Amino acid sequence: MNRIFALLIFISGLTFSQTHRFFYELKFKSDSTQTEPSKKIMVLDINPKETKYYDNAFLEKDSINKKFNSQNTNWTSQIPVTRKRGSNKNTNFGMIDFQTYSYQTDNALNWKLTNETKKYQGLNLQKATTNFGGRKWTAWFTKDFPFSEGPYKFQGLPGLIILLQDEKDNYNFSFVKNVNLKETYDTSNFLEVRYGNKPIPVSEKIFVNKKLEYFNDPIHDIKSKLESGTTNSVDFNGVRYTKADQLRPIIEQEQNYLRKNNNPIELNKALKYPKK
Repeated sequence: MNRIFALLIFISGLTFSQTHRFFYELKFKSDSTQTEPSKKIMVLDINPKETKYYDNAFLEKDSINKKFNSQNTNWTSQIPVTRKRGSNKNTNFGMIDFQTYSYQTDNALNWKLTNETKKYQGLNLQKATTNFGGRKWTAWFTKDFPFSEGPYKFQGLPGLIILLQDEKDNYNFSFVKNVNLKETYDTSNFLEVRYGNKPIPVSEKIFVNKKLEYFNDPIHDIKSKLESGTTNSVDFNGVRYTKADQLRPIIEQEQNYLRKNNNPIELNKALKYPKK
């Protein structure tokens, strides 16, 4: 099916389709010193009243759970977000030590449109730029899809964002494909509620503080059991420990990992972890 014919089918189905789903390949560097980026497929669901952005791994796991009537869970390094259509206010979902939290952010974007255009997969694109999250961004959007939306928190252009890249190429989104679903896709069991565990709503400041608390004591529950004497030994990753001091290398390993992988999409929110 050629691109123009597919686009006509898409437009004709706008009235009837309830979820317009767009897939993006995300190339990113969680560690800014990486020579090769990591890759993920991310999903943008545009529903009649809201927009949802999340990892495609969620969809894959949801499909398996429905097939086998199971409740297996997973998580992602990329923060999922939801928002009402046309709104700058996003609900963010983050996990710390197996507990999920949600917090609100207001993310107004000031776009500068240019006259520069190009073609991509048969779509007519126009260039726009913005500063957001401590990075300079270039977006290529199309009016061929009549949505003022895009991946993550990027929205507000007169069309759908197809390509998006920051100046240093630490984060790079590329549109892959789209599908139309006749019914609004229910994400409540893997996004808004994590397989029966509802996220705890907090402020962004509290969420950041909890991340710092985790950094300072990443295996608190296990260590405290040994320190208090409530147990004589604990098993962790297949190894048995009998003294809290034996956990020191594990704690340092986790802290080193967090220090290294501290290049979030919003660079100005990179955590200031204590130095060694």
